[in-house]
Amino acid sequence: MGRTNATACHRELGAELKKRREAAGLTGQQVAEHTGWHRTKVSRVESGHYAISPVELIHYLAACGIHRPREFDDLTDLCRQAQRDEGYWIGRHAKWMEETGSSLIFHESTAVQCVTYEPVLVPGLLQTAGYARAALSRRSIPPAEVETLVRTRLDRQQVLYRKHRRPFAFFVHEQALRFLVGSRSNMHDQLLHLVLIAGLPHVNFRVIPTTAGVGAILGGAFRLFEFDQHHPLVFLDGITAGLFLEDEGYVQEYRSATADLDALALDAGESRAFAAELADAYDRGSRRNAPIYQLEEEHF
Repeated sequence: MGRTNATACHRELGAELKKRREAAGLTGQQVAEHTGWHRTKVSRVESGHYAISPVELIHYLAACGIHRPREFDDLTDLCRQAQRDEGYWIGRHAKWMEETGSSLIFHESTAVQCVTYEPVLVPGLLQTAGYARAALSRRSIPPAEVETLVRTRLDRQQVLYRKHRRPFAFFVHEQALRFLVGSRSNMHDQLLHLVLIAGLPHVNFRVIPTTAGVGAILGGAFRLFEFDQHHPLVFLDGITAGLFLEDEGYVQEYRSATADLDALALDAGESRAFAAELADAYDRGSRRNAPIYQLEEEHF
């Protein structure tokens, strides 16, 4: 199927605008009447096929009755980055958020295939509530906010169980499974969860063993999203913001990295067996080949 000219940044902006229109209880025709636009323009804006300007964005939001400065600032920033069309853009995290939540949810839900590489932690889509809570509690986040973030993370995981399932590949370094996040009981439950998830036919869970050496050290976690009608997209996470890459040259580097990981990782059966054996090690309080590293939450 042919590619469209709707960039990921424009698609995300359009989806955010459509969400706000629907929350306001308005139809596309009503927004068109408020703004003086043709109905098809509203549709093209919301599908990402029309490069809306910051001034047009303000008219759209005003038509939806939105006057909150923070929403204006966030969406205007996304609009300006979409206009520049530089092959990348930066998504700022909301307060306490470790990931650009709404952006990831949108791209995860629209991708036809997702690849995740994680050298340090169990990927968010595979985390249990106990693991996520322990990982999030390492910072000075209010307990109520931690619970909200845990629920958000678990809600994101529903993408793995939807009716029309799409392939997900997870390349997780062995050391990420050996870091003790929370208690040994937490880790036991987390590893068993990985064993179960790895049994799903559309999930390709792969462990990269420490014996793979420096070839498996790629500089940090990444996610690669493939789409049916759009160009692929790479996401790199940071402390205060996430970086999205859509430039063909950048994306090809991560596709090549994925091929390297596929060659270095244990196969699916070996990976599942490794997770099961390590779960047993956590349960028995024993070690397997190398120490299980504990990171105190205040240092994690």
